[in-house]
Amino acid sequence: MKENIPIFPLSTITFPGGYVPLRIFETRYIDMVKNCVKNNTGFGISLSKPNNDGFYDVGTYCKIADWEQMDDGLLGITARGKYRYRILNSRIEADDLITADIETMEEPKFSDIPKELMPYSDFLRNLLDQYPKFYHDDAPKYYSESGWVGSRLAEILPMPTQDKQVILETEDYLVRLYRIKDYIDSKKTV
Repeated sequence: MKENIPIFPLSTITFPGGYVPLRIFETRYIDMVKNCVKNNTGFGISLSKPNNDGFYDVGTYCKIADWEQMDDGLLGITARGKYRYRILNSRIEADDLITADIETMEEPKFSDIPKELMPYSDFLRNLLDQYPKFYHDDAPKYYSESGWVGSRLAEILPMPTQDKQVILETEDYLVRLYRIKDYIDSKKTV
């Protein structure tokens, strides 16, 4: 499916099914949020490239799950990742908002986690039990699904963002999870 969406280049990544809290202060993004709420639409989060060299073509389409006026006067939103996209072309609008024509990337089918990777699912479960702020308490959790576990670990772990981008672009959930396993094992976290 092809569509045109606003793009929010950030120094963070979210995955489909994930939540990301954002503080909105620039007029162009405040207007973007207003339009998204008014029209029940979303926006894309794309990782900014180093040295202000644009942003990556693969990102995550998000919808606003919650919003609030914060004590400091800024707008706080929680966005939920819905699906991955690939940017076909982008442009800067008159209000400096970036918009892009995108195509939806098909997600692989979820697969059960192989037995040898279950310790990483347990590791995620322990993290979310100890630090529930990493994921919404009322959101369903799928500890036996490789895609869900890999996505949540990639969001939570302090991996370099370019490594997270590679994981986001990876088409196979098990390959994603093995990459995360290699990262965790290199840090001796599990």
